[in-house]
Amino acid sequence: MNKKILVILIAMFALVGGAVFLFAGDKQSSDASLAKVEAQEVSVTPESYDIGRVLMKDGIVTREYEIKNSSSNTLRIKNIATSCMCTRAQVILGDKRTRLYSMEMSGAKNPNVDFDIPGGQSAKLVVKFDPAAHGPAGVGKVDRVVSLTFLDPVGTRQVAFSGEVVLQ
Repeated sequence: MNKKILVILIAMFALVGGAVFLFAGDKQSSDASLAKVEAQEVSVTPESYDIGRVLMKDGIVTREYEIKNSSSNTLRIKNIATSCMCTRAQVILGDKRTRLYSMEMSGAKNPNVDFDIPGGQSAKLVVKFDPAAHGPAGVGKVDRVVSLTFLDPVGTRQVAFSGEVVLQ
């Protein structure tokens, strides 16, 4: 009976390992099979927002940016990262959306996004800023950045917002 269990466990590990290997290989080939989108065919607007004076007690401030793919090819977003934990961002296209991504800290990287924007379409980048995230020490001028990394040759684009957090 112990031999049967051992054989079953080995077979299960082999199946899971094979599936992981195939899935990882499939992901790489899907990146390679994407037609290259030229950098000038991608725009993210506006480049920045001035959110003005924000009362800490008023809660989350949300702003939207447009990611436009002017090419006829599919554009792939590989990574989303913010400059501070008080800021989170996600991309939305129709009913498809990424999770909310935040700052990459202590060498830890956010997981790959692998979010596709078809040629000729636009997606929304939704950015959420929590003015209370730093507590009373967070009062004053804020400058935050969201970085979007696309499949090469587009590279990385950044958008920003600035404002002032006040208690009252």
